[in-house]
Amino acid sequence: MRAGAVSRPAGGCAGGADARRAGGVWWRGLAGAALLLALAGCARYRPAPIDPAATAAALTARRLDQPGLVRFLRAMSVAPDRGFGLRALTLVAVYERPGLKLATAEAGAAAAGAVLARQVPNPTLSLSPTFNATQANPSPIRIGPEISFLLANFGARQAGIAAADARVAAARDMVAQAAWQERGAVRAALLALFIDRRALRLSRRLAGTAAEIETTIAGRAASGMLAASVLAGATQAADRARLAVAEARRRRDDDRARLAAAIGMPVAALRHAPLSFAAFAHPIPPRDLPALVRRALVARPDIEAALARYRAADAALRQAVDSQFPGLRIGPGYEYDQGDNKFVLSLSLPLPVLNQHQGQIAVARARRRVAAAAFERVQARALARIDVAAAAWRGSRAVLRAARRLEVVAGRQDAQAAAAYRLGTTGRLRLLEARRGALLARSRRLAAEAEMLRALSGLADALEIPVFRETPA
Repeated sequence: MRAGAVSRPAGGCAGGADARRAGGVWWRGLAGAALLLALAGCARYRPAPIDPAATAAALTARRLDQPGLVRFLRAMSVAPDRGFGLRALTLVAVYERPGLKLATAEAGAAAAGAVLARQVPNPTLSLSPTFNATQANPSPIRIGPEISFLLANFGARQAGIAAADARVAAARDMVAQAAWQERGAVRAALLALFIDRRALRLSRRLAGTAAEIETTIAGRAASGMLAASVLAGATQAADRARLAVAEARRRRDDDRARLAAAIGMPVAALRHAPLSFAAFAHPIPPRDLPALVRRALVARPDIEAALARYRAADAALRQAVDSQFPGLRIGPGYEYDQGDNKFVLSLSLPLPVLNQHQGQIAVARARRRVAAAAFERVQARALARIDVAAAAWRGSRAVLRAARRLEVVAGRQDAQAAAAYRLGTTGRLRLLEARRGALLARSRRLAAEAEMLRALSGLADALEIPVFRETPA
């Protein structure tokens, strides 16, 4: 019987044992291969804790001469030892400011979303072992793996990828927008410091002239040549001039603090830093304003970002429509069924008979309408901002021309008073009054020039074009 058992055909007990061994080997090989593939694709978590005390210490310790920053500036062809002008300070802001880092990180998150949209769904491994207690021969075991694959709707997949790519484009445009905003903040802070430093110097000269007038009038009042009321008026004027100096000094210190904030540095970092204001000596007024307006309304980063978000919403709607038929799931498999080797193929397809994806389509359609309205709002706001900035710039230029004419007249009168004083035909008080008149005219001209520079800076922000350069053309 033992020999007969050995010589039984493959369908007998011996054949079943061979099949069982073959099936076990096949199954172990498949499981091992699946395990290796899974382990090969596994990512590892690396903790990245944030220590507020350490970040605060690093923030307060920032300096313009820190080695990493100096290497970055030199790599960008900027020599820190020659002074920090508009370009150098803008690069410091790019290096230190968290706003641009946040926009860059958000662009990275959008790029990760594009990777997610492109990834292929993993197959599913199913295993349903059973044991038939009523049939022990040839084998009570029934076991077999099944691997199913999702054959996704190609149109929906491509639409999802297009939506993710549009979100990446929008995020990158917002990086450019953040970079321009950082540049604008640095320019505005440096310009304010430039204006208020000039105002402080002129205020000191006015205060000195007012003090001389007060001293001269006090001498004449003591000799009885002028009334005490005239001296009181001169004293009040001198006090107001000294108050103007204190206010100008306060504005200068505030501007330095705002500039430090704009470049992401503590204010102590600017205390002894050599600053350059050469950029404001060579403004570049826009020559073809209508062409610049047309360009800005289609090429500003925030407008391009709004358009990219609309394209993402449109692609998401197409994805929702195409996802009414999400795809086909196919599952080839093997089954060892009580001594028999069986190969199976399962197919599954969702039946869109209850909702046809109406909810997702309605949401996607509404979001596309929102994105379209948002684009129109961004473009309209850009145009309104450009119009306001252009009107302010034109008006400031007219005021500056009038202020320059007044300064010329006051300067001529000052020169005439000085010549008359040298000839002895007028006294010192007349000379000082003419000098104060010339200084006041210069103060009005500087104020008008400051308003023109601010208006030009605002127009630059509205058009997003550079208008200041640190070297003459």
